[in-house]
Amino acid sequence: MDRSVFARATALAGAALALALAPAVAHAQFPTYPKDKWLGSISEFTRPLFTQYFNQVTPENGGKWGVAAGTTRTAPMRWGQLDTAYNFAQANGFKFNFHVLLWGNQQPTWMATLPPEEQLAEIKKWYAAVAERYPRIEWLQVVNEPTWDPPDGSVPKNAGANFASSGNYVQALGGAGETGYDWILNAFRLAKQYFPNTKLMLNDVAITGQTASTDEYLKIINILKAENLIDVVGLQAHAFEFIPDNPNVPSIPGHPYDPHASMAVHKANLDKLAATGVPIQITELDLDGFAVNGVPGDEMQLAHYRRVVPTFWEHPSVEGITLWGWRQPNHWRNAQGAPIVLSNDTPKPAALWLNHYIRGIAPVIRPDQAFTVADGNANRVGTVQADDWASQINRPNLRTFTWRITGGNEAGIFAIAPGTGELTVAKPELLDELTTYPLKVRVSDGFHESAEVAVTITTADLANVVDQPVGGTVPATLALSVGAAQPFEPFTPGVDKEYTTSATATVTSTAGDAALSVSEATMANGAFRLARPVTVTPAKTAWTGPVSNDTFPIAFKQSIGRTDPLRTGTYSANVTFTLSTTTP
Repeated sequence: MDRSVFARATALAGAALALALAPAVAHAQFPTYPKDKWLGSISEFTRPLFTQYFNQVTPENGGKWGVAAGTTRTAPMRWGQLDTAYNFAQANGFKFNFHVLLWGNQQPTWMATLPPEEQLAEIKKWYAAVAERYPRIEWLQVVNEPTWDPPDGSVPKNAGANFASSGNYVQALGGAGETGYDWILNAFRLAKQYFPNTKLMLNDVAITGQTASTDEYLKIINILKAENLIDVVGLQAHAFEFIPDNPNVPSIPGHPYDPHASMAVHKANLDKLAATGVPIQITELDLDGFAVNGVPGDEMQLAHYRRVVPTFWEHPSVEGITLWGWRQPNHWRNAQGAPIVLSNDTPKPAALWLNHYIRGIAPVIRPDQAFTVADGNANRVGTVQADDWASQINRPNLRTFTWRITGGNEAGIFAIAPGTGELTVAKPELLDELTTYPLKVRVSDGFHESAEVAVTITTADLANVVDQPVGGTVPATLALSVGAAQPFEPFTPGVDKEYTTSATATVTSTAGDAALSVSEATMANGAFRLARPVTVTPAKTAWTGPVSNDTFPIAFKQSIGRTDPLRTGTYSANVTFTLSTTTP
């Protein structure tokens, strides 16, 4: 059967249509270990877990001048600790970060009272000895804690009993000088001479928690950057930078600091440092694990790791993170619970979380979970189960799960508790008995989200479900309308030209298919007709199913040749559009 409807329109008007396309939004990929960033540590290299958790090596104390130097100016060097760390890194293909050439602590005690010219000579000997013995240093920490603990015997921290171990050689390197930091500048100039192919690094403590400290650090960075002397900015990130009221916090006379728990402060200052364009490393991260208000220490430590680490790990300017110790009891903050692995090689929750976090490992929803809804269950369906690192130690209370239904629930019949994964019937009035509902769910741990997994819910013969049929009809509809349009612009005799305009049509059809056809028409001015017909081109001419108020443009074109006769007056024509169907 053919049913059709037609509409007439005079070819009169034109219209313009503009289309704006929004740009696609690109989401940064999470930086995973070991592909995008590295994780390193400083000690216990021979423990099996070291190579499982870390792929970068920094010597904790072995590279400090006072440890490596002889006990007297003429005594032989003591390279043992440094050799162990360096050789381990080379044997395992790990990058080696040398800590540290110059610092205001753990320096040779015989340096402090030497004349400046002799101090400078010893500094050069120290540089040369390191360069010769360790040719494959990836990063070299040239100066450590320049704003907090410079090798200057006149600062409050290095007075009295601390004087000898301070080194007291700032003046040998030029003192404050014109820049205010000439001694640092000269230390790096020397390093560039002795280590021409090594990335040079500045390292300091308690920087990002204080804007004033960050600003001072930036001054030094920019002085070094001006001579292309600095390749990496180091930030220590010790626990007392993030945890106020921390027990047993090192004190620095004359240079107090105010720790900030809010990572927003650290992030803002980290961004300021990143704006220099110099890559950043987190060099000495440790986060304590002491109990607070009845919360066990390992749970507090886990909370600190979750709060602090992502700000640094996910920052695009941060190359990697070095933990300043990792295993009991050989950790400088062992008394504060800072190790993440116990002395029996059992990982603490912070270690398990960190390992999964940096590797991008998401929780895994158990497959083939199915639930049945029967009478008397008070609309409770069941709880979806997933596994993560906390499952390995049977401590599900440490999870930070958030559940969501991602498919199969278009009518909103079911709900899932975000914190527990419990499924319930949210709209029992829509629930059908003896029916299977295939839902899809995901769970996030706050950092990584699981794959989508199917969960099946089946309903039994429900006493409280009564089927009541309802119905309705749709009358056959085949409707076409064509909107009014403006005339063509005036025709010009003696010129080859195509004149265009357009109109808008709207189609509504309840049929299984529909087709639009257009009759040919020639415009006339009284008895006088144009030489060529109007060309009519609808943007759509066919539909394969029902549509409602489908609007589209229709283009009209009139060609006038330079020899075509034209008579003064108005031309017009009726164009017939026919909408028809073969499957009503």
